[in-house]
Amino acid sequence: MLTGQLHIEIEAPPEIVFDLLADPTKGPIWNPKLDEVSLVPEEPIKKESKGRITFKSGRRRMEYEFSCREYDRPKAFSLIFTCGNEMSEINYEFIPSEKGTKINYRFEYQPKGFIRLLEPFIKIFKGLITRQERKELEALKSHITKNK
Repeated sequence: MLTGQLHIEIEAPPEIVFDLLADPTKGPIWNPKLDEVSLVPEEPIKKESKGRITFKSGRRRMEYEFSCREYDRPKAFSLIFTCGNEMSEINYEFIPSEKGTKINYRFEYQPKGFIRLLEPFIKIFKGLITRQERKELEALKSHITKNK
């Protein structure tokens, strides 16, 4: 299993940050890597909601199914993503701070099936994954800052 965590502070109340980050259908607004997001059925996201999300990865598009594991507005949110022999979980905690909101972000990536044999090599990519996740959170921060 590959794990990582990040922390970022955004100058906005937790409700605003939560509503933008915890609704995957709003992701393409602030995250240039997101191509398409859909909830099934189409309704506001809540615990146990399911959907599909398509990321741009270079010239490729990667499609994942997701389910909402936790939805506690405006305190915590988590999604589980699956794609073939991959499963990952992302968790966000939103903490009020002097400047607005501190986000504690944690991810877990767990290969399944034959890809588990590659796990020692996958750990080499932890730095790359962490940098990409930081870029995405910085994009969120930038979007919120510009649209105050």
